[in-house]
Amino acid sequence: MNDDESKKKISDNPSTEEMKKLLPGLQALGSASDLLGRLGFKSDKLAGFKDKVDDMMKQADILDLPDRFNAAFGERGWIAVGGAMSVDVMKEALKLHGNGKPDEAEDVLVEWFTEDHIKLFAILRARRFHEAELRDDQLEEALKLYLEERYMAAVPLILIACDGFASDVAPVSPFEKDADLSCFDSITGHDTSLPALIKLITKGVRKSRDDEIEVPLRHGILHGRSLGYANKKVCAKAWLLMIALVDWAIDKSSEDERRREYEEKQSRTLSDDLRSLAKTRTDKQIIDAFEPYEKAGPFEEPLAPDGPEMAATEFLSGWKAKNYGKMGKVAVNLVNKPANKMAGELRLMAEYVELLDYEIRSIRYATVARCDVRIWARAQTLTKDVEGEFMLMLVRYNAEGNVAMPGDDGHWTVQQNCIHNIMNEKFA
Repeated sequence: MNDDESKKKISDNPSTEEMKKLLPGLQALGSASDLLGRLGFKSDKLAGFKDKVDDMMKQADILDLPDRFNAAFGERGWIAVGGAMSVDVMKEALKLHGNGKPDEAEDVLVEWFTEDHIKLFAILRARRFHEAELRDDQLEEALKLYLEERYMAAVPLILIACDGFASDVAPVSPFEKDADLSCFDSITGHDTSLPALIKLITKGVRKSRDDEIEVPLRHGILHGRSLGYANKKVCAKAWLLMIALVDWAIDKSSEDERRREYEEKQSRTLSDDLRSLAKTRTDKQIIDAFEPYEKAGPFEEPLAPDGPEMAATEFLSGWKAKNYGKMGKVAVNLVNKPANKMAGELRLMAEYVELLDYEIRSIRYATVARCDVRIWARAQTLTKDVEGEFMLMLVRYNAEGNVAMPGDDGHWTVQQNCIHNIMNEKFA
């Protein structure tokens, strides 16, 4: 990275620059509609369009939000990452920081790291890159420890998982000195985001000390020198590191394609850009407004073909009938494995767990892209009969293998670990 590039802001990224270029056009469109109204061309559609333009202009301040966030909180171990932390949370933290309340601002950021957010942004999105199946168990165990407030055990485990995940996705460990973590058109790959965070947490610690720290100092913690790390703030920042690494890996995997797309975007029309901006805004509004809710069974047929009820039913009925091809159509398949390979893998997983009967008891819509399905199941293994209530987790993915946003074409898929849970009597 040359000096000119290192001085650029996140808001100078090509994707953000494109949106900034739209602002004068939006202002002109708003002024034109206002002028038409004053000239006597009155209509509800015209007024509605003007309101939408005004609303979009008010939202323009989010374009430099990552820069302002990193400037305020980067030295404290918080960074902006693409597509994760809520814009409203970042704004609230910045407001508190601006009012001279940086500690209260950090409390707001820490509270964002809930079970659902960690699962969605740190665990589920990481699965597409795992080379070792136990990485998922490692992260799930770290989350369990975090929720139990056992930070002394949780923090090192998260840092170890970060190391392992990084080795799965990068030819050179991001924790090596002078590792190149830059990424084209990426919030997380910007010099003030992940590279700055890595530099902060990899500071050398020469002597053992037990005073409380506020940043997950990787070398000090993993080498047993920084002992005062067992608090929620440090643990949340360790989870942020994991989320940032996942986000960076996703951006890095599509970097070449995004470079090509950037060159092609020069031919895009204003209407194309407005539609894209409107979709992003609509997705955000739906996500922010979403409230978890639950539906109790039984579920009447016909089931919606694109709903989680249908996905759960197809998976379970296929399992009961030993139709592994049917199961494979609705099982998680992030790398688009061929149907016969998916069927073969499921056959191996379910070979010694015969599902004799089942009933879907309830479905909890936890997020816009995740459902927790409670089922009663009766099964037979090689050594025993199993009966009771179990939990299936369903996630909605798009064709690219990413968690589907509300406006995306997506399909509900069942996490295959439910087979293991039933075999080992891990009841809900």
